[in-house]
Amino acid sequence: MTARSRIMLAGAGAVLALATIVWGGPVLLRHAAFFRVRQVELIGVKYLPPSAVLAGLGLSPTANVFDNVGALERRTEGVAGVVSARVERRLPGTLRVTLVEQVPVAFTPGPNRLVAMDGDGRSLPYDPAASGLDLPIVARADSLLFRTLAVVRSTDSTLFRDVDGARRVSPGSTQLVLEMTGRRLLLDGVPAPEDVRAVSAVRRHLAQTGRPYRELDARYEGWVVVRRSVM
Repeated sequence: MTARSRIMLAGAGAVLALATIVWGGPVLLRHAAFFRVRQVELIGVKYLPPSAVLAGLGLSPTANVFDNVGALERRTEGVAGVVSARVERRLPGTLRVTLVEQVPVAFTPGPNRLVAMDGDGRSLPYDPAASGLDLPIVARADSLLFRTLAVVRSTDSTLFRDVDGARRVSPGSTQLVLEMTGRRLLLDGVPAPEDVRAVSAVRRHLAQTGRPYRELDARYEGWVVVRRSVM
């Protein structure tokens, strides 16, 4: 065999090895102890206990960073309260799991404790004591109130934090009361984001000018009525 033939064969072997790494590598590396999962990083976990996420991830004792991440993502997205999950490999032995959780907007009384609810009226498995959640109280499950609080939260988080509770003016009415410490906001049905922004602008103006008030009435299209006493 000539020197040139040996070089050509060596080159072919290198190409074959590279092809094995690129196309067959993950399959082979799944059996390598060096790439066993030794650490899991959780990103975006605000409300769920990490133990619930790890249990949903379902890692076996021999889990490898080159295991199918799509399957891991699907299992994690099956955990109640998870909207989406992305799993990334951090070689040699770490998985990074980035979550998007359902956003809670209210508490409503449950059989044993307060239950967190989202804007669509779904209950969420968030422990109020463990998560440190501070949410408005809705005495009974009410989709109109949950949708209203979701709009307020997504539009003005400062206003949302000031809301202690939400209720209807009367059973069956679309007129709503958002209770704040010593004050309240009146609405007629689920507000549009621009309606919430109008209320926020009035609140800022009143705070800047030092004018006291007890009630803001946003039930009239294009108007926010300020009252010094509750109607």
